[in-house]
Amino acid sequence: MTRTDPRVRVAPIHRRDRWLLAAAATVVSGAAGAGDFSLGAGVGADRGRVECVDSFSCDSSSGHWKVFAGYRWGEAFELQAVYFDAGRFKGGGTTPLGTEFGGAFEVRGIGLTGGYRWAFSPSWSLVGRAGLASVRTRFDHADATVSSVSKTNVQPLLGLGLAYAVTPAVRLSLDYDVSRFKVHTDQGSLQMLGLSAQYSF
Repeated sequence: MTRTDPRVRVAPIHRRDRWLLAAAATVVSGAAGAGDFSLGAGVGADRGRVECVDSFSCDSSSGHWKVFAGYRWGEAFELQAVYFDAGRFKGGGTTPLGTEFGGAFEVRGIGLTGGYRWAFSPSWSLVGRAGLASVRTRFDHADATVSSVSKTNVQPLLGLGLAYAVTPAVRLSLDYDVSRFKVHTDQGSLQMLGLSAQYSF
């Protein structure tokens, strides 16, 4: 009998994420009938715009990864469900009383986008995506005596991808995705640039 390591923390699914999960399930079930179903994954660098204060270190760069499932109608229109983990950014802020604080932002989300693909040559194509994401942000204070805080809210999710078809079923893509994150009164933009691979069947 396999025992779960008590040190391993599994993040619970927030209630606000359920509607996106339901939409993703619809994509999967709809793909069983007809059309072009795809699975993919990507990695890359990202940048989170956070506030910086003099008394704490600030680092807006990190790395991200994502997994996604898509469904395509015809040659142009796509629906994609995506989960992304944008890593951690260091920043801070100032309380209403004027006290500076610092710490790390941890950002992840699940989203659903609609897209249009323009094939400008037999192998190359450009896709634009727009939709919404449920983004969860956790802030861990540098001061260990202060509890961490987290917040989940719905943010826009936009993206562009330049893809090359290695075979009719396999595409490699350079993706640029943008969204936002927020926790407490602190918020900022999220920019993700990376490479992804997609398999269609």
